[in-house]
Amino acid sequence: MVIFVIINAILIWRFQDRFAVLNTLSWFKLIVLGLAAYRAANILSNEPVTKPLRAPFVDETQKEGKTVEEPKKSGFMGAVGLLIYCPSCTGVWLSAALVYFYVFYPGPTFVVALFLALSAIERILAITLGRIKQSN
Repeated sequence: MVIFVIINAILIWRFQDRFAVLNTLSWFKLIVLGLAAYRAANILSNEPVTKPLRAPFVDETQKEGKTVEEPKKSGFMGAVGLLIYCPSCTGVWLSAALVYFYVFYPGPTFVVALFLALSAIERILAITLGRIKQSN
């Protein structure tokens, strides 16, 4: 957490003039960026497509006949594994990255965020409908 705060303090101090773009952030854009951060964190932490990115930081174990990823036990690789394995933790770092990309490249960042936000809405709806079907 200390590293996160230090990195952000340095970047905010160094590029403070660029942050004026955030003064015009509408509620719609804030929601889109929030959904994008949610989906990006979920993709990095849970999706099979990012398994190769997680592989150096996690160990695979067998639990109840399923292969489960668990963060490495110690050291730097374990710390990063804990960070990647936790969607909430990953979301904080990805949110920061998303803000910086938006500050420096608002147009392209918003387009990518919109794709991720739509994917987040689709996932939320699919999970909600799945739970409704299970309860009936």
